[in-house]
Amino acid sequence: MWCVQGVLVASAALAPASGPGGTAVAPAPIARWDARLAEHLLNRAGFGGDPAEVARLAALGREAAVASFFPDPRLTPSPHVLPGASLPGGLEDPAGRHEFVTRRRENFTGHQIEIIVALNKYGDWWLERMIRGEDPLRDHMTIFWHGHFATSIKEVGNSQEMIEQVRFLRANALESFRTLAHGIGKTPAMLEYLDNAENVKAHPNENWARELLELFSLGDGNYTEKDIKEAARAFTGWTDRESRFVFDRLVHDFGQKSFLGVTGQLDGDQCVDVVLEQPACARFIAGKLLHYFEGQEPDPERVEDYARFLREQDYAVGALLRRLFLDDAFYRDEILGARVQGPVEFLVGTCRRLGFEVPGQVLLNGADMLGQRLFWPPSVKGWEGGMSWITTATLMNRSNVTGAMLGLVEMTSLVVDEEFEPGLLTMTDSGRRRTDRVSRTNGLNHIRTIQERGWTPHIDLVALVRAAGARSDREIARVLMDRVLAVPLEEPMVAEPAAWLGREREARGVPAEGLLDSPEAEDLLRRFAHLVLSLPEAQLH
Repeated sequence: MWCVQGVLVASAALAPASGPGGTAVAPAPIARWDARLAEHLLNRAGFGGDPAEVARLAALGREAAVASFFPDPRLTPSPHVLPGASLPGGLEDPAGRHEFVTRRRENFTGHQIEIIVALNKYGDWWLERMIRGEDPLRDHMTIFWHGHFATSIKEVGNSQEMIEQVRFLRANALESFRTLAHGIGKTPAMLEYLDNAENVKAHPNENWARELLELFSLGDGNYTEKDIKEAARAFTGWTDRESRFVFDRLVHDFGQKSFLGVTGQLDGDQCVDVVLEQPACARFIAGKLLHYFEGQEPDPERVEDYARFLREQDYAVGALLRRLFLDDAFYRDEILGARVQGPVEFLVGTCRRLGFEVPGQVLLNGADMLGQRLFWPPSVKGWEGGMSWITTATLMNRSNVTGAMLGLVEMTSLVVDEEFEPGLLTMTDSGRRRTDRVSRTNGLNHIRTIQERGWTPHIDLVALVRAAGARSDREIARVLMDRVLAVPLEEPMVAEPAAWLGREREARGVPAEGLLDSPEAEDLLRRFAHLVLSLPEAQLH
């Protein structure tokens, strides 16, 4: 248990549901389609939404509601601000490229600003698009693949290559895993990240081959060390020049290879085809998708069923997700409201449920503070997800970031490292001087800068509550909690937050049922929303 703004909360609400002895609960068939199930679909396939959007999906019926998450990609907008090549045809100016490489080698720290600016521009577009909900399932799957085929700008060092890789993932997010598996190893970002750009016949590099098998397609235990060595030989010559994929025949090993039971003069693409023929590949991908969207480890029979379907559909990811979202088992009770929201989901969902717009930069850097920095996965394993999102530090930061989004928390007020506290005197050659407060947390610094430049949130919770016809403390608490939380709201959950609201109202001298007419109303309602967003239940959907 811990205390948030005076309300004692039990952490058990974050524990995953299971049956007796930890076994999976057998799914019970359902014959209904209602607002609760529509909201569940909206939370998992998208990023949540307000009551009007939930009602719209509920009115459509399940099949039409699911179909709405698969719009024609040609009808959704492309990024309007991207760094680009300086010559037609995707070519780069040689002199500019030389300067780029020179600066990177001589002073990566100074050059890093240029890299971050480009990623921030793309991140702005991406996060704001999530808030607008133009193609939410594709956005969700792009994040999924970004963590599955993880690369980081820290090692890649080229923002254009990172952005091009994310664009590749977006374009194929709902297409065939076959396309993804063949294409991802040819993206310059992956070639650099896993060192295959240096994989040559004389000195085979095994990094890409190992992660392709272990993390990207088969999973541990479904290959041997010999398979890794043979695959590494097959991928020799896959490299990049001027941020473009190149197959260098002069350093490729054209010899015989034996890989996963197949022998021949295999090249990289043929190795990928062999991988895709392994039953373990479909099981690995199907199991990971089920776990991601349901928030629980699926039982082996369910994985095998979906793996068989995935093979029949030639690895069509969109087809698998359509089937999943139409599956009664996806809506079973222990799945509803029991999955921990990732940082991006949590922040974007908060904006969508409360109906206010926040700059993409606030969300991009806020997610960084919560442990999910897009373009910077922590390792080749990506983000672990699930309960790993919930720590003492990340819960505090979830409260701080949502407080900033509501206009209640100034980032300059947050406690930082003691050696950087304002007022601390340091000795210099010219004598003593005061140091400025500095934070080592990039996300915090960026949000602080946005605030210092005058950004304030545009949100009217008074109007939202008034439109619902709520007047009493309990009615107001219920309206806001129902709006903010993505889990089923039960009456016992309302009691303590409503009591907190009453105490705060009285402390400000506002009479009962007079809150909405008080000048204190908006501030108090925002503080109440902040309280609710800090509860364990708010971390689930």
